Amino acid sequence: MSAKKPVYYGEYLGLERLLSSQRPLSRVKGKPAHDEMLFIITHQAYELWFKQILHELDAVLADFSGNVVREDRVPAAVAHLTRVVKIQNLLVDQLDVLETMTPLDFLDFRDALTPASGFQSFQFRLLELKLGLSDTRRVRYEESPYFKRLTPAHRKLVLDAAKGESLFTLVERWLERTPFTRFEGFDFWRDYRKAVKAMLAHDEETIRLNPSLTPADRARGLRISPKRSGFDPSRSRTGYLSPSP
Repeated sequence: MSAKKPVYYGEYLGLERLLSSQRPLSRVKGKPAHDEMLFIITHQAYELWFKQILHELDAVLADFSGNVVREDRVPAAVAHLTRVVKIQNLLVDQLDVLETMTPLDFLDFRDALTPASGFQSFQFRLLELKLGLSDTRRVRYEESPYFKRLTPAHRKLVLDAAKGESLFTLVERWLERTPFTRFEGFDFWRDYRKAVKAMLAHDEETIRLNPSLTPADRARGLRISPKRSGFDPSRSRTGYLSPSP
C-alpha cells in the first residue's frame, strides 16, 4: 500500500491560481496605478465571502424546503445564519480598508474598467433573491432590469434562482405552521412587531444621521428604505409573516 501523499498548504488552497488572479488593467495599459491592486483584492474578497454566504444559505434552504423541518436542523440553521451575519459585518468592515484609497487614487484607473460595475456581481444578485428580495421592491437602475448587465450564463443562474423559494418564504411558511407562538407570557407576534419597528427605526436613523450623504442622497435612501407599512405583521400571506393579531 502506497503512503498517503502529504497535503501541501499552497496546493490545498490553490494559492498559485488564486494569487495570480490579480491583473491590474492600468499596468497592461502602461500606466500602473498603485491602488488598483487594493481595489481588485477587496472585490475578490467580497466575491469569496459571497460564495460562503451562498453555501450557508443553500444549507438552510434545503433544510426548510420540505413540509416538515426536522427539529435537530433548526439549531444548525441558526448556526448557518449566525455565520452569515458575522460575514456581513466583516464585509462592511472591509470598506474601511477600501476607503484608504482616495477618489483621486480611484480615478487613476477607473476609466480602464469601463463598463465593469459591481452591478454585474451575479453572486450578489443570487444573495438578494435567496434572501427574499422581490422584483416589486427593487429600485430600477437606468430603467433597466437588474439582470440586464449580466452575461447570458450568469443571467440564467439568477433567473433560475428567482423561480425558487427564498429564505423569507420558507421561514414564513414554517412559522405559520409552528404552534405555541403564545405561552407563559411570551407572544411571538408582539415581539416580532417590536423587533421590526426597532429595525426600521434604526435603519432610518442611520440614513438621517449619515454625514457623508447629501440631502438628495438622504432623501433617496429614505425612499428606498423599507417602510413600516410594508412590514405590517397583521398582513397574512402577502409577503410578510402573520396570523391575525
